[in-house]
Amino acid sequence: MAPSERNGAIRPELVAREIARILEDVTKAVDFVVAAPHPSPESLHRLHRQMRKLRTGLALWEALLPGAERELLHPLDVRVKRLSRLVGRIRDRDIALALLQRFDRASASRRDTERVEQYRKRVQDDARTGRELLRAFLRSERQARLLDDVAERLRSLPRSGSFRDSRRAVRAAHDRTHQKLAAAHRKAVRRPTMERLHRLRIRIRRARQFSDLAVVLDPEHERAFPSSLARLQKDLGDLHDLDMILVGLDDDVRKTDWAEQLRDDRRRRRKQILGSLDTAVRLPETPATRPSVSRR
Repeated sequence: MAPSERNGAIRPELVAREIARILEDVTKAVDFVVAAPHPSPESLHRLHRQMRKLRTGLALWEALLPGAERELLHPLDVRVKRLSRLVGRIRDRDIALALLQRFDRASASRRDTERVEQYRKRVQDDARTGRELLRAFLRSERQARLLDDVAERLRSLPRSGSFRDSRRAVRAAHDRTHQKLAAAHRKAVRRPTMERLHRLRIRIRRARQFSDLAVVLDPEHERAFPSSLARLQKDLGDLHDLDMILVGLDDDVRKTDWAEQLRDDRRRRRKQILGSLDTAVRLPETPATRPSVSRR
């Protein structure tokens, strides 16, 4: 990969090339899902992950563009976001089906078995229908040249004046991302609702993705991302999976022993997370959080 220029600027070609590499991964994942009669949970997970990375890259690219060119890219990002959310909703169904595999029919009552089995069939049908709709939407957006248009915006490099200090712009965007993470962390500590904990998870993921991207673009960028945050992201993800399936349960299924076991699991995980949320998490420093150093 080409190094940054000696004056400290990151060449726009470098930024565009790295985001284009992520876009290529998204395109391959989209085409794979469209071609598969029944996309596997793993392929949808891969597509969802790549789309989130692309949105992080596009957020950086928008921040570096002048206003007129930013307005051309923004509607494309909105369409990518819509597709990513659709993939996420189907992923929720797949996660629910995975949790349903933990249902122990051997020890369950006949009534519980019937209720859970009926619920499983409904979720399975929803997942199948969702896949058909997703493949149709993806195919439609491919035919409408969504990903090709994003690639074209990356090839249309802005005027050199727009990237006068791109290294500083990358670091400023990185710091904004981490400041939003710090704010989400404070809110979650103060009042840890399901929504605030989920928002914290999103902010950790975005900060982690942005850190990875910034390291690729700027060799001088801080490479460390706290392992405590990576663990918290996973723990919050597991908790969110339980939150989502419990919220969507039918009334009859809520009364089963299986649902009670899920609630017990959720309470245990939530207690563990809250016990370490305000003590074991070390947030990355930004200019807003670094202690000032007096100069004499």
